[in-house]
Amino acid sequence: MTPMTLRFLRRASVWAVALAALIIAVPRALTEMGLLGPSPSEEVEAAQRVVDAARAYGADEGEANLRAAAESLERARRLAESGQRRATRRAAAEARARGVDAQRAALARREEQRRRGRSIVDAVDARLNELEDLYTEASVGKSKDALAEMLSVMKVARQSGASLFLSYEQGDFARVIEGEGAAIETLERTRAVLETQRRKR
Repeated sequence: MTPMTLRFLRRASVWAVALAALIIAVPRALTEMGLLGPSPSEEVEAAQRVVDAARAYGADEGEANLRAAAESLERARRLAESGQRRATRRAAAEARARGVDAQRAALARREEQRRRGRSIVDAVDARLNELEDLYTEASVGKSKDALAEMLSVMKVARQSGASLFLSYEQGDFARVIEGEGAAIETLERTRAVLETQRRKR
């Protein structure tokens, strides 16, 4: 290879590297300055959609990520109104990032509530089945008044369980968890009445 060819190849490789750097850097720089990509208002709207989605997934207003996302979103709005494109882009990006974190936290919390709700519903269903068996056993040979008393407490127990089952089916897992204590208490009172009646022969 001649010295002239070698020099040419070296210069060509330098120009190729420089061109590649420009291809990477120029669009980034133009985007950072707000000359390429979404407009400030579009950036704010995109961030708003992320924050709204976090709320729809059940993120609590007091949750740190959602609060930070809302604050960044509001800052992005003010910056957009004052024409600060670059600062708007950064604030909107921060709002989106924190909004995504809030979504993840909300979904994780909801899944944990769903698992807990399923466990509660299964346990209550098992207890109700036991009570039905106990009711059948205790009602043998009982007077009309005793049967009426047992039927009354069973009706309350069934309604208590049905309320939890409906809340679970509707996806209101927090209500299932909240109502667990009262439902168990009702079922235990029912069991006590049925046990008393079963012992009366």
